[in-house]
Amino acid sequence: MAAKRIYNIKNIFCVLTNSFFYYIIIIAMIIAGFPCIGKTTMAKNFDNVMDLSSTKFHYIIKDEEISEQLKGNEDNLIVNPQWPQNYIDELLKIRDNYDIIFILARDYILEKLNKLKIEYVIAIPEEGLKEEYILRAKARGNNEDFIRGFDLRYDKWRNMMISQPVKKLYLKKGEFIETALKRLNYLEEK
Repeated sequence: MAAKRIYNIKNIFCVLTNSFFYYIIIIAMIIAGFPCIGKTTMAKNFDNVMDLSSTKFHYIIKDEEISEQLKGNEDNLIVNPQWPQNYIDELLKIRDNYDIIFILARDYILEKLNKLKIEYVIAIPEEGLKEEYILRAKARGNNEDFIRGFDLRYDKWRNMMISQPVKKLYLKKGEFIETALKRLNYLEEK
């Protein structure tokens, strides 16, 4: 099945003026997404959406194929000394090539984006959906270590994301990111 394409994304844009001319520069909507919201699935279904997975930037990995099962098993991996700057550099390099880029939602990444004045949106579940998201992690094949850590840190991660000084996109019960973006009229398909 060929990937779908978003034809009308109402993302953030900048208007620059120079004498009599207006230049419109469309940049990617950067979404710092909570785990298990459907970032990878949406990126697989749309050719102008990227899920910028952090694993290959955070760790020195020889195999490009990184599965959901690896998450939670990072103890045996070697941390890349360029992390997290290499991740930010990649985001800046590719942001003109996509309409939506999903990024890692960790405080140190978001702080760097805030310092660089790079606009992004936070995508998080509404309050009271912890059990649903733990079931999603199990359904997508995450290992027990990941699920245990996810369970322990869920509220802390969610609160950290809520505290960020940016726009928030709240996912409702049973909703994934693609559906939420459509519900809020951020994207349309043709």
